[in-house]
Amino acid sequence: MHKKVLFFLFVFAVVSLDLSAQCSMCRFAAESSYAGGSDIGKGLNNGIVYIMGLPYIILATLGFVFFRKQVKEFLSSLFSRANLN
Repeated sequence: MHKKVLFFLFVFAVVSLDLSAQCSMCRFAAESSYAGGSDIGKGLNNGIVYIMGLPYIILATLGFVFFRKQVKEFLSSLFSRANLN
C-alpha cells in the first residue's frame, strides 16, 4: 500500500513540474490576446484555474474515501465490542 502511495506522489510531482512550467506561457498568451482585443485569454485563464483546482479535488475525494473507511472500521469494532459484553 505504501509503495503505491509513494509511486502516486512521485508521478504527481513529476507531472506538476511540467504543468507549472506552462503557466507563464499561458499567462503571456492571455495578456497578449487581451491587448489585441481577443477573448482567447479568458479561456486560457479558465484552463489555468482548472489545472490548479484539480489536485485539490482529487485529494479531497481520497481524503473522504479514507475517512469513510476509517469510520466504518471504528463503528464495526465498537459494535463488536458491545455485542461481546
